Amino acid sequence: MPAALRFAPSKIILLVNQEPDKTVSESIAFIKKAFSSAAHVKEVTIKHYDLYDIAKKTVDIIEAEHADGKRIVVNVTGGRKTASMGVNFACYARKDMVDRIVYVVEETNEFIELPKLTFDISKSKREILEACAKDCQNIPALAEKLEKTKGMVYTHLRELKDLGYVDENYKLTTAGKVALL
Repeated sequence: MPAALRFAPSKIILLVNQEPDKTVSESIAFIKKAFSSAAHVKEVTIKHYDLYDIAKKTVDIIEAEHADGKRIVVNVTGGRKTASMGVNFACYARKDMVDRIVYVVEETNEFIELPKLTFDISKSKREILEACAKDCQNIPALAEKLEKTKGMVYTHLRELKDLGYVDENYKLTTAGKVALL
């Protein structure tokens, strides 16, 4: 509520769990009633424990709003922690499209501006992650395809594993999927 009052948006997009409880449903109804004359309120259904689902849907929203020339302010105050993390990850993936990320302290309504971080993956690491998304079992063939030495590919894979983007079998983790958004 404080963020909507402060930023006066023309659109409010709420990420809502597939099966919201009574309190959440009542909050959504209140928001729609309070802002219906000033802003379009839209709900997007998420799986609140699926970081990738949340991040992907948020990236899609950010891209669509940015394509429409909208200023994007993301409020990560409400909802479950996994929802906030997924939304933050989406903001990191599209940091150049997001104007601000804010958190509102519920007790004081103080605004905390959150940093727009990035996954900062090099082109080579991105190519290797994309290959791992398909199948990364044959390292020599991957090295040849990417025109890199096997040693360089293994070095990148080790670093990607250390970052948590791939597991010991070079399969993408949830973090790796999110980093590719």
